[in-house]
Amino acid sequence: MNTNLKKQAKALPLTPGVYLMLDKNEEIIYVGKAKKLRERVSSYFTKNKQHSRKTLRMIQQLADFRTIDVPTELDALLLECQLIQTHRPIYNRQMNSFEKYKYIEINTDNQEVQINILSVPTEKNCFGPFSIQRKLNLVKQILEELYGLNKNNYWRQTFMEQSIDSLDRTLIINELLGAFRLNNERPQERLEAKMLLASENFSFEKAGKLHEEWQFLTHFFNQNKKLILASQTDWQFLWFPFHSKISYYLIYQGQIINSRMCTKQTFSKYTADELAKKILPKIKPTPIKQFSKKQIDFVNILYSYVNQHKECHLIELDDPFT
Repeated sequence: MNTNLKKQAKALPLTPGVYLMLDKNEEIIYVGKAKKLRERVSSYFTKNKQHSRKTLRMIQQLADFRTIDVPTELDALLLECQLIQTHRPIYNRQMNSFEKYKYIEINTDNQEVQINILSVPTEKNCFGPFSIQRKLNLVKQILEELYGLNKNNYWRQTFMEQSIDSLDRTLIINELLGAFRLNNERPQERLEAKMLLASENFSFEKAGKLHEEWQFLTHFFNQNKKLILASQTDWQFLWFPFHSKISYYLIYQGQIINSRMCTKQTFSKYTADELAKKILPKIKPTPIKQFSKKQIDFVNILYSYVNQHKECHLIELDDPFT
């Protein structure tokens, strides 16, 4: 255990920030965020049975660390993501492989509706990117079974229920596009109906499997809400109290454009529109037609933080450039 690093950690402030762990070659091997830098960084220099093997290996290679102070926990989360994407530390798994993220396409060009998983987005009926690339095949499988798609697939011909009703093509398209664009919950409702029917027929094993699929699909579309919110809303104003001050952010299509912190007294003197114009960039951002793989982690971080913190206030704004 490096006693000098332990002393340095104890001298850190009890404020939000990001820490960078370095090896003997001064390579960044891990990036983390903290509500309280002193407590989080010091935890690496204290014997802890809950440390994973990966963490213990990282500590063994640790030769130095650096920290960056930020105003709030949200700023720490966003900066952590930016640094991970830039430096690709070997001990960071999340947000370190954004190139592998995938898109889901609802292809309606042919008579049979197709659900495709793509690495490169198309311009029509394409959604994402999604960071759960390994689980997208399960989303595709559930939806194809639910709507009777891909019937020529050998696996489906062999194992899929033969009694599945043939649904109208237009209905399938409307429900699938509505689920991804509007979160209309029709796929979940169909799964729930099948689950209840299986229970009534005493097919409890089948009902249990459908319930697991319903939970998975519900979670997936709840995550998709963040994309819907970001893509369908241009300008937003986010604010929340932080200790004795107010931190506020100007957001354009899910991307933070600028931020500032002020006293509660100053904040109360202005409307959201007035405060937004105080931190408005000189040039209007270019509209985002399709989120890039690099952008999507920031969208997820932002709206997850807002959803998890009741003190956050998110306000839709008129175009501040008009």
